[in-house]
Amino acid sequence: MDRTMIQKSQKRRAFWRQRLLQNLRNTQRLAAIAVSYHIAQYYIKTPRLSSIIHGGDRIHEMLYFNHPDRVLHALRMTKPTFLKLKEFCEEHTALRNGRLPGKGVSIEEKLAMFLYNVSNGVSNRATQEHFQRSGHTVSRCFHQVLDALLILHKQVVKLPGATQPLDPRIADDEKYFPYFQDCIGALDGTHVDAFIQSEAQPPYRNRKGDLTQNVLGVCTFDLQFSFVYAGWEGSAHDTRVLDDAFLRGEFSVSPGKYYLGDAGYPNKAPCLMPYRGVRYHLREQALASQRPSNSKELFNLRHSSLRNAVERIFGVLKRRFQCLASKPQEFSFQTQVKLVYALTALHNFIRIHEVIDPFEQEERAMAQAQPPDSGVQSDVVNEVTPQMETFRDRIAGQMWTDYQQILAQRRAR
Repeated sequence: MDRTMIQKSQKRRAFWRQRLLQNLRNTQRLAAIAVSYHIAQYYIKTPRLSSIIHGGDRIHEMLYFNHPDRVLHALRMTKPTFLKLKEFCEEHTALRNGRLPGKGVSIEEKLAMFLYNVSNGVSNRATQEHFQRSGHTVSRCFHQVLDALLILHKQVVKLPGATQPLDPRIADDEKYFPYFQDCIGALDGTHVDAFIQSEAQPPYRNRKGDLTQNVLGVCTFDLQFSFVYAGWEGSAHDTRVLDDAFLRGEFSVSPGKYYLGDAGYPNKAPCLMPYRGVRYHLREQALASQRPSNSKELFNLRHSSLRNAVERIFGVLKRRFQCLASKPQEFSFQTQVKLVYALTALHNFIRIHEVIDPFEQEERAMAQAQPPDSGVQSDVVNEVTPQMETFRDRIAGQMWTDYQQILAQRRAR
């Protein structure tokens, strides 16, 4: 090998040696930067949640050192009800205080974080800031409370049995008794806004174009849920949701009993519907001193005034828990369905333990402020059974006969 070849070989080796050393220095520099970032992030990081008042202190102060109305406004229930809810969770669920004394999250704080989130419809970040807890802690506590409230749902949302006593609203009012003496409640569907991934959105768009889940709600006349069936796509018809609940054995009705529904359902057992295409006046009757002109109008008027309990209960539920009436958080759809069951359980729990419900009063005031309903029933469902048609006609006929007698007695005075 001549001298020229040797010199070229030496230059190549020197070049690659220098290149290797440069790469090594770059690797060392990158490693040093990564180590510095890790130390700054996890060992000497600047705390982001630095308020001196943490969630545990906040809820303790709210419960024991403040005006009781503050609890109602913040947690959507009174202090005694909140403490009863805590006791239920301790006795019947796996919800427990944190393991670290002085640092763990108490049951009270877990419940408060959940209630703050669902009552105001706020994000995880807003809850972090309010309670000075990390996002992981907020999310973990949210799902722990959610699981606990699903157990509560089984305890407080129950279908009435065959021996269920007659509801006082029917028993104590001659407008409804004895005509609706076998009626045990009202049912309807409501749409709850849903977060759906783009590829799965089409079935969840309802007829208004919104992404929703269709929820079947069944309630008593004292505004408590007796059955809830959530998770159907927003495009599904109310009748399809009800039929599915029957087919799966989730929903059942005692023989001889029935529920009131609107004209969106077929008039067949166990649902008694109004006459379609017939006016029922409602507030127009009171404002213009109108009277029903025939048995069908009278039936629809009283049917609607009794059935609107299910419309009111949905209104109260969404007014109390704003997360059901606002843009949904980016939970999985399964979590969104669970949330409906959890919040309907909370609604019942509050109604059981509190005599006065300010959210019902607000809902009633809002309903009275709305323009009068035109009072025309004209939906697309045509399925009927002769038995329910005959049953409805018999009720309407007896109701009209008694109504005419009452009017005759008033005129004779």
